[in-house]
Amino acid sequence: MLVLTADAVLARHLLSVVAALGLEADEASTDDLLRSAWRGAAAVLVGADQAARVAGLVLPSRTGVHVVGRDDERAETYAWASRLHAAAVLLPEAAPDLAAALAGLVSGDDRGRVLVLTGGSGGVGTSSLAAALALSAAADGRRVLLLDADPVGGGVDVLLGAEHLAGWRWSRFASARGHLGDLAGQLPRCDGVDVLAVDRTALESGALGEVQLAAVLDSAAASHDLVVVDLPRAAHPAHDVVLRRAATVLLVARADVRGVASADACLRGLAPRCRELEVVVRRGRGHRLDPEVVAETLDLPLAGVLEEDPALLAAAERGDPPGHPARSPLARLCRELCDRLVRTGELVA
Repeated sequence: MLVLTADAVLARHLLSVVAALGLEADEASTDDLLRSAWRGAAAVLVGADQAARVAGLVLPSRTGVHVVGRDDERAETYAWASRLHAAAVLLPEAAPDLAAALAGLVSGDDRGRVLVLTGGSGGVGTSSLAAALALSAAADGRRVLLLDADPVGGGVDVLLGAEHLAGWRWSRFASARGHLGDLAGQLPRCDGVDVLAVDRTALESGALGEVQLAAVLDSAAASHDLVVVDLPRAAHPAHDVVLRRAATVLLVARADVRGVASADACLRGLAPRCRELEVVVRRGRGHRLDPEVVAETLDLPLAGVLEEDPALLAAAERGDPPGHPARSPLARLCRELCDRLVRTGELVA
């Protein structure tokens, strides 16, 4: 555990939390020591007094970074957390939240896997595939959270027929910072999947900002086995925090010339920001390019083929969750993807 602060009061609070978890605190007194310890540390706790030093070193992006300030340093702490793409923690008030965020390091529990889906063009069924994947993983007994990051997508809860269910939507997270605890029980739940959907006030409240996305993702990955993110096609700087945390990103591309060209344009922005990127090819009437040709043209591994299913649109109008019945093309694809992307990696992000 890397602890960076010269503030005696802040250090006392931090060391108390670290010691209570049975962890050891390491310090980096020089910039060279900090550079060498940055990547390998299980987590990094940056005091607000040291945030400028860390920012000035332009260190590689990583997860598990917390900017920690005193309770009366809220504005400064949140500002540095946003700049460093980190969670914000105020002590001593949020000491229990910080302890919860670090508790997995004591137990050795793996963090949940983050799986991101985005469309190479509009109308390719990205949201349906994301929802069906989440449902398929939940059917295997995993704790799954489906996260809707598209503020103008209409709401993934509507796609699931869950818009009437009580629970928090994104607007409730407009001020979210740091570790939020287990979100299960606060969110609508559909067929075993916790759903965090957008609502009409999400854009106005700014709930889809980078700091809020980081807080939700870190908290969900600590409490759930799998987090499936439906990411909009239009790029936004706040999405970087999602892509950095993703174990795999699936780009859904239509199997025609224009679809491939559109997917290629999206790919140029995605590729430098992703660890692992694969393509799912959407095939149907008028979209009959060979999936292998599409994958080869995009120079991406072929994750699977999403066949057009006329019954899917009718099911969505009825409010039936996508992926039913179990023999549908969508359900079969989701089982294949879960077998390879979820079960074999057993949920290490």
